[in-house]
Formats: sequence, C-alpha cells, structure tokens
Amino acid sequence: MNTAKIIRHRHKYHHYLNDDLKSVKEETHFKIVFSEPVELDKFKEWIAQHEGEYNYNKEESRQDGKFPKVPFFHDEICWCDIMTYYLMHVAGYSYHSSIHPYKGEVYVRD
Repeated sequence: MNTAKIIRHRHKYHHYLNDDLKSVKEETHFKIVFSEPVELDKFKEWIAQHEGEYNYNKEESRQDGKFPKVPFFHDEICWCDIMTYYLMHVAGYSYHSSIHPYKGEVYVRD
C-alpha cells in the first residue's frame, strides 16, 4: 500500500513598532510527501506537463514554483487544491484520514 500526505505549515509574522504590535500576517504553505519516492517524480512531471513547476524549499518550509494550468482551476488556486486533485483524480489515491489539528491529510492507494 502506498501513502501520500499533504502537510500544511503555517508561518506567523508579527510586526512590532516600539513594543506595540502593529500587525500579524499568516502564510500557509504545503508539502506533499509520498511513501514511494518515484511518486514525487511523477507528480512533478504532471505539474510540468501542465506548464507548472513544483519545488519545496526545505530551509524556509514552503513550496516554490509555478501553478500548473489545469482547466477547472481558474480564479482562486492553491497548492493543496492541485495536490488533492492530482492524488485523487490522476494518481488513483483515496482519502484515508486527517492529520490533526488540521495539519494535513493522508491518502492511500493499493
């Protein structure tokens, strides 16, 4: 059985001015992890076939790259949407469970 995980990393940035909190900015980044390393290569190839690029920046714990052009993702697009679509509709995985507290999802394939 193969597994794949979509993992969320949240980064909060606090902006202070003279010990006074002025703003808080939160960014969410996504990482995809496969039990079989060749599956990551297939995912990257699929992204490239759709004029995109997926790279994961380990130092900053965030994805880099360019969103693929997938016909039904028009306006608001997120890496988690792309990853979930790929796993369930291209690679044949199915949803298995959540990683709590809302840190991601686990998918499996026989």
